[in-house]
Amino acid sequence: TCEEINGRLGWPPNFTPPDLDRPVVSIRMGLDYLNTQRAALGGDLYAALAAYNGGPGNAAIWLNLAGGSDPDLFLEIIRFDETQRYIKGIYEMYSIYRRLYEINP
Repeated sequence: TCEEINGRLGWPPNFTPPDLDRPVVSIRMGLDYLNTQRAALGGDLYAALAAYNGGPGNAAIWLNLAGGSDPDLFLEIIRFDETQRYIKGIYEMYSIYRRLYEINP
């Protein structure tokens, strides 16, 4: 995945997987991957997070089963406990930061 992202971004030059130990590289690549998944899944942030953690093929299946409109139903359909916990944890932190910094979605 990181080599695919590097090919798309063309950054960092002379990339090797140990470059992921550098926060600037891992954060930028992680954001690129999340944005790519979000675009592929119709802009759905929950589905993008599920793809990031549980794989894009699984996320597409879950989104299709949920009908694509209800985030609570989507979360219940996810078949991996780890992915459910991941999304809940991310959303909890997002809600806290949004409240602290008054960020509008």
